[in-house]
Amino acid sequence: MERVQAGDIAAFEALVRRYERWVFTLALRMVGDRQEAEDIAQEVFLKAYRGLRGFRGASRFSTWLYAIASHHCLNYLASSAARLRREAWDPGPVGDRGGDAPSVLDRIPDGGPGPDAIAERRDLRQTIQSELARLSEEHRLVLILRDVQGLSYDEIAETLRIGLGTVRSRLHRARTDLKARLRPHLMEGSQT
Repeated sequence: MERVQAGDIAAFEALVRRYERWVFTLALRMVGDRQEAEDIAQEVFLKAYRGLRGFRGASRFSTWLYAIASHHCLNYLASSAARLRREAWDPGPVGDRGGDAPSVLDRIPDGGPGPDAIAERRDLRQTIQSELARLSEEHRLVLILRDVQGLSYDEIAETLRIGLGTVRSRLHRARTDLKARLRPHLMEGSQT
């Protein structure tokens, strides 16, 4: 961090490489659109770079960056332009590249599960992402930070600047709500 704060671009690039997947995954799960998630991730790192002089080390760099990313996603979702896109959004599979043809690597057989199993998993991922998008933004964010990104309760509380009890409560409500939303889809699959 000292090298980054001293203006070492290579050191900042190393931090970006270390955290870019995490930031992108958070943005993708929050906004549901690959292109928007890429834009958000770039904006988060730009904000972080511009704010590095203000980073005092009171928390870990990762916690500081997670706070920037989380708040940026929430601000994006609150914007009117994002609201219009969300209303028209039909979430595709998480791995969807926005309608592009599958790459050659996607078409190479790997000896793994057959097409039916792959299609079922793809449908389930799409259903989970769709139902996740229907949770409130605060519940979705806490659920993603804990269950997708693997942050501890304490890290989430510090990142979002909320109490530990609030983290637990939001996470419980998010899991309960998501489970209730997924139950009909899972019951359909078990009856076939």
